[in-house]
Amino acid sequence: MTQRILSLAAVALLLLLGVARAEVVSGGNVRVSFRGWINPRTLPRAEPAPIALHIAGTVKPVGGRRPAALESVTVEINRHGVVSTHGLPVCPWRRLQSTTGEQALAICRDALVGTGSFTSHVDIPEQAPFPAVGRILAFNTRLHGRPSLAAHVFGKRPVPTSQVLPMSFRRAVHGQFGSRLDVEMPQVGPDWGYVTGFALTLERRYTFRGRRLSLLAANCPAPSGIREAPFKAARGTYHLAEGRTLTRVLSGTCEVALPRG
Repeated sequence: MTQRILSLAAVALLLLLGVARAEVVSGGNVRVSFRGWINPRTLPRAEPAPIALHIAGTVKPVGGRRPAALESVTVEINRHGVVSTHGLPVCPWRRLQSTTGEQALAICRDALVGTGSFTSHVDIPEQAPFPAVGRILAFNTRLHGRPSLAAHVFGKRPVPTSQVLPMSFRRAVHGQFGSRLDVEMPQVGPDWGYVTGFALTLERRYTFRGRRLSLLAANCPAPSGIREAPFKAARGTYHLAEGRTLTRVLSGTCEVALPRG
């Protein structure tokens, strides 16, 4: 049986003064924010503990012009920690196609690993612009024979629509960053809409052959005798239409949990 264990953030997107502090960067005719955190924020020094990872962002136009379309987001995370899907139920990709959110959950709830939402600006000719909201459900799956994650996106406006988008974790060591999460954004329509924001929380604890496991686990690798350690927590890159990218680094600290008793 194949076991998939990749390096992930020891304290991915951690602390940030205990709140979701947005980092903003601008380029061309768009301004984007990137924020994130994990829960819990206090972790063991050596043994990885289960965590939930939250990432979010917004896209706003600059100068009154329509912003470049957001096509995907890459989150590179601090090189310490683990992610594992070993023993986690798998939802076949084809079973998610053309389903509502409720139908996707009914079919593949055992493979659910995350939830979230997206917002978009819809501007149909001869109609007043209005915001659209969609739900994101992340499932453990396989794509082209390889372990992967699937983002099931369902929205009801302007018409009911369902999309299944690939998400992936992969090892990509680059300085202080050791793993990356690639998330494709929903396609609202090149002529009448664009994504304005997204939020996604990844978390799953499960039991396999009597062992308690977690999709994401992390520790705080602070030196002995020190409870907090500063480091670059994550780097977010927005991939925009026409090949443009905007990147922002989040810095933070991790905190070591005190021994019990």
